[in-house]
Amino acid sequence: MNKFKVNGRMEKHSATPFIRALMAEMKNLSLTLSSLLLFFVLLFSTGFAELLLAQESSEETGLEEALSGFDDEVSGESDDDLMSGFGDEDAFSVDSTDLKSESSEESWSSFSGITGLSLSYSYLKEKPVDTTQADWSGLTKLRPYLSLTWDAKLGENWKTRLSGKAFYDYSFGMKERENFSQEVLAELEQETEFRELYLEGSPFGSLDLKIGHQIVAWGVANSLRVVDVLNPTDNREFGMTDLEDVRLPIAMTKLDYYLGDFKLEAVAVHQIKFNKVAPFGSDFNPAPQKFNEVIPESNSENTEYGLALIGTFSGWDASLNWAQYFDDTAHFAITKITIVPGVGAVPTFEQRHSRLTMAGATLNVPSGNFLWKAEAAKLQGMEFALVTDKTFSRTDVLLGTEYSGWNDTSLTLEFGVQHLNDFDVKLEAAPDSQLEDRIATSFSFMQDYINQTLHLNMVGMMIGKGGTDGGINRASLEYDVMDAFSITGGVMLYQPGENAYFQSLNENDRVFFEARYAF
Repeated sequence: MNKFKVNGRMEKHSATPFIRALMAEMKNLSLTLSSLLLFFVLLFSTGFAELLLAQESSEETGLEEALSGFDDEVSGESDDDLMSGFGDEDAFSVDSTDLKSESSEESWSSFSGITGLSLSYSYLKEKPVDTTQADWSGLTKLRPYLSLTWDAKLGENWKTRLSGKAFYDYSFGMKERENFSQEVLAELEQETEFRELYLEGSPFGSLDLKIGHQIVAWGVANSLRVVDVLNPTDNREFGMTDLEDVRLPIAMTKLDYYLGDFKLEAVAVHQIKFNKVAPFGSDFNPAPQKFNEVIPESNSENTEYGLALIGTFSGWDASLNWAQYFDDTAHFAITKITIVPGVGAVPTFEQRHSRLTMAGATLNVPSGNFLWKAEAAKLQGMEFALVTDKTFSRTDVLLGTEYSGWNDTSLTLEFGVQHLNDFDVKLEAAPDSQLEDRIATSFSFMQDYINQTLHLNMVGMMIGKGGTDGGINRASLEYDVMDAFSITGGVMLYQPGENAYFQSLNENDRVFFEARYAF
């Protein structure tokens, strides 16, 4: 793991104005959460059938991600997610005797939720001298949030889920709100959205059907993605997004056919939706201007497809994966060139999404206290701005291991390489800024204390050989005050390097805190 960096000038910030403002705003939190709860109840009452057919509008995106294909998920993985892409869907059944009792009315339907408060504080950035500029110093997040989930069983062979989330960030109102861009306020100040919204069941025998907004997680890796290409991710605050919110559910139809030790999985993605990236003007988006992004229509012609053959054997798992989809990370394209006297040729750029074909495989083998995992894939159809006469292919390889030989401890190491085949040196220049080989190494350490009520989570990621291109370091402590209530505090450090994007994050280091209640 990279050494934690401590550079840039650090100054003491006066806490008194912050505390006064915080106390004033906290008076509104109870009313806000009550309003959010009422809003969700009203939404849920509008009818599931109508909501299932609704399509979400595509999100506008800004800066092209520097880590195309290596999407970071720095929060600790759950045990179920470590085996994502290999386990069967949860089975369920309804006993006929229960249907005759009053308790069956409770068992067929369940309602749960999470509410809490999330804060972050940027301690390196200074308040801008120009009072008309956005202020990303000090308090950068004061966000109460609410997430609700309704699960129901429909007879013996079917079930449904409806979930949504909402938040409001008070930190923008505690500063000069009008100095923030419209894009920042639209995406980061408040959000209300449905997440999973699906119907699932078994029409007959060994066939399962799942239709609606859902997540299909392929692969065995914790933090580096190779074959996991179907769902877009939330990258608006790089490295800060919690695990349960990283993958974004989209409208799909999924068929699973079981035959002995094998499962054949076929997926059709009906909704064209891409990664949520930092909006123009945010402290995670250094772009000097906003570029137009071309979003393909969500129609039958643009449907994305996925196919996986997953085998679960005695002591090991493996899969073969294939997908045809639009790249979630946009590339630049030159739409026209303008000759400006005294300047020369000035290109006009826009962002587009290539139609890619991926063929890959995964392997998961336990051995004693170790779990060895590997993923490999070849992507074809990549397009770039500076070489327009052909498309490119890329080979991605990941190797990793997880060690669990110590009590209440998990140690994970992953190493990934992206190799751009038939590399052209023209691609090294802006706006493509490509490398022939892009390397990423991730490390995570999780340990529990005090009867598994105190959880230490440390995560690091290095980009390039020895972290020469940049990286992140995140450490947090979570304490379970009671079964349903926990508090978390930690620090996020961004490692600068030769990569321009990580250089722009040099002063984005911050401390964070969260209080969470599950019900």
